Amino acid sequence: MSGKKSKKIFTPPKENSLRVQIKFQNQALTNLRKKLLADGSREYYACLLGQKNIIDDLCIITVKDVYFPDSEYYENQSVTSLRVSGDFLRERLLEIEERIDVDTMIDVHTHPFSNSNVWFSGTDDKDEINFVNYLAEEGAEISYASIVFSQTDYQARYWFLENGRAVKIPALIKTQKVTESIPSSDLKFDAEKKIKVDEMFNRSVLALGLDNMRKITGNQKISVVGVGGIGSILAENLIHMGFNFINLIDFDKLEISNLNRIVAATYEDAVKERVKVEAIKNNLLKINPRATINALNHNVFDFEVEKVLADSDWILVATDNHASRFHIQELAFKYFVPFITVGVNITVEDGEIKDMSGEVILVRIGDRVCLTCLKRLKPNEIAKEIHPDKNVRAGLVQKGYVRGADVKEPAVKTLNSIIANLATDTLINQYTERQRDVVIQVYENNFAPAIYEDVDSVKHRNLNCGTCDI
Repeated sequence: MSGKKSKKIFTPPKENSLRVQIKFQNQALTNLRKKLLADGSREYYACLLGQKNIIDDLCIITVKDVYFPDSEYYENQSVTSLRVSGDFLRERLLEIEERIDVDTMIDVHTHPFSNSNVWFSGTDDKDEINFVNYLAEEGAEISYASIVFSQTDYQARYWFLENGRAVKIPALIKTQKVTESIPSSDLKFDAEKKIKVDEMFNRSVLALGLDNMRKITGNQKISVVGVGGIGSILAENLIHMGFNFINLIDFDKLEISNLNRIVAATYEDAVKERVKVEAIKNNLLKINPRATINALNHNVFDFEVEKVLADSDWILVATDNHASRFHIQELAFKYFVPFITVGVNITVEDGEIKDMSGEVILVRIGDRVCLTCLKRLKPNEIAKEIHPDKNVRAGLVQKGYVRGADVKEPAVKTLNSIIANLATDTLINQYTERQRDVVIQVYENNFAPAIYEDVDSVKHRNLNCGTCDI
């Protein structure tokens, strides 16, 4: 799952055809609502600064900072109205213009008198249209969106100018965990619709609960990157657990040596060198023909993969090299997509197994944990795999900075299955919250089989990491 970056061919869509998502870091939405809705006797306001990225027909605004005005900035504040000082707003606009990591302002206010089915008022419409026109008159290259909260739900929208007229389109709020999300009152998203769980998951309902199974079998998009020995098992686990929208990403073809570990790979598939993602897709659809399985026979650096990952709710990373993991992590933090990585190791010396182990790492945006600060990415390996100068790549191997570049790693299905099952359980816990979250789980089968939490790696990670300290 490595290789050179492909050329991006991208024609920006018209803004009125965009799907807009406003994405929060882990627990940020909960904290925002808790502060704004603590006092139900009056409306409250917050200003969010975000970064806008448009890819294909998807506009993702990632929320970087939250500002709450002090009491002196409220010119008017009651249970049904509020007005914030222009000075406070100008300070935020100036900050956006000075920073390189934000380009979007998001107005947030509450309707505390509304328990549910919140809507923007006519006054809200007028104020926001005036603000959009003000930005245009000032020539500010700043995007604008807005959110209104009731006690239980929200409505959000993204504004732009079309032929000199302020136009709005609905926006969807996305969180790192579906358990933190709240429903939208906008009919476009039909958030209140009760999802019917297929009878094939009746036993899962007994174990996990009906509400949790509705979350899992709903509109969650899970991407599995690398569908080899671990990834193919992950994919089959997902379909058995009830996920109905799965992206399979891998550019490799099957070969005879894959048959000891890849789920659904047959001898005929290997002989005919069928692509892995198609073989796995066929297997998943045999289990659940009503599922949507997207097979992408692409390199992880291809633009088509970036579009899919940006629109995912979770990424499961099962690739076998550092460059692909590094790139996936870059995309995950760019688009605020949480991910889980898996890896195994079998060390054989003089015909004897010296180590058989694996680990599962949970990364959510806002937790200040990533593969970089945990020292799970090796710069020399990344350079060897994707450096644009082939002489540099070859030199790293020749000079001994990278060892075993052409050696096939040992692999057995038993170890792959255990790690894939641990990763699946980690993902399911993001929907059920049955257990506390563990950043790193380690499995070892050396002196005796053992599963434990790697506390030291988390404790001693780089707290000034340039990747996850956002």
